[in-house]
Amino acid sequence: MSNDKQRIAAVRKLEQLGFTFAGDDWMHLTNSASPTPAITDALHALLVQRADVLEGCPKGSAEEGELDAITDAIEAYEAVRWPTGKVNGGKG
Repeated sequence: MSNDKQRIAAVRKLEQLGFTFAGDDWMHLTNSASPTPAITDALHALLVQRADVLEGCPKGSAEEGELDAITDAIEAYEAVRWPTGKVNGGKG
């Protein structure tokens, strides 16, 4: 799948989950029900997989910008999903 198709699919998934892009950040619409952890965890896993593919990309490349954005999204999600920094049942 091309990068453009991946980005389009990711945007569609975020919108399906009740998120909207406002300014320079994704915001969850307060009028809709929160997505279930299983759905958001699956999206998180996809982002982690994409970040793994982009790891080691050349400095200043388009891929570096994509990796930075994905890393920000992963870190923001993890801060909300696991505020203590620990996954329930995980090793830490």
